[in-house]
Amino acid sequence: MRYILSILLLLCTSCIQIGSPPQPIQHYLLESWHKAPIVFPGNTLNIDIQLINFPDYLDRSQIVTRNNNHSICFSDSEHWAEPLQDNLTRVIRENLTLILPGARISVSPWENASADGIKLKLMVNNFFGKLSDQTQIDIRWTINNNDQIIQGHFIDRQPIDNSYENLVTKLNNGINRLSLELAKKLAGQ
Repeated sequence: MRYILSILLLLCTSCIQIGSPPQPIQHYLLESWHKAPIVFPGNTLNIDIQLINFPDYLDRSQIVTRNNNHSICFSDSEHWAEPLQDNLTRVIRENLTLILPGARISVSPWENASADGIKLKLMVNNFFGKLSDQTQIDIRWTINNNDQIIQGHFIDRQPIDNSYENLVTKLNNGINRLSLELAKKLAGQ
């Protein structure tokens, strides 16, 4: 029995050592603005952000890109540092807090929202890029302020080089532009 266990251990060790060394994993985060480009002071709004649609293929740590043949690719070495849907929601919340400094912003379902507050619903359709081509952000949104409903569709495509760092930077810039668009609608501008 010891002989068999020794052979199995030797085989496992050999398998681990075969091949090239593993690539280091790079981790990325979307980040909010440090300073808002436009500020709408005096808006004492109660806003509840709800992410009501997030594609399953994005619900993973690997960064998703698109290939020429319309297939998607999951990177082995380029990952999100936290779940993308949490990161995306947090950045939009932080940006709205900067742009609308008087607003109270909650995120459903984790925080209690004001019953008479504004519901901001986000539906993420696409959030990826094709390296050496462009990003593709497609997010539908609905603002429900009691009886008034405003709907919008944010599409953003930015040219990118062949680096994941550039991809994440351009995706981040798109989310910042979405945040500004949402803030303008929420502020009644």
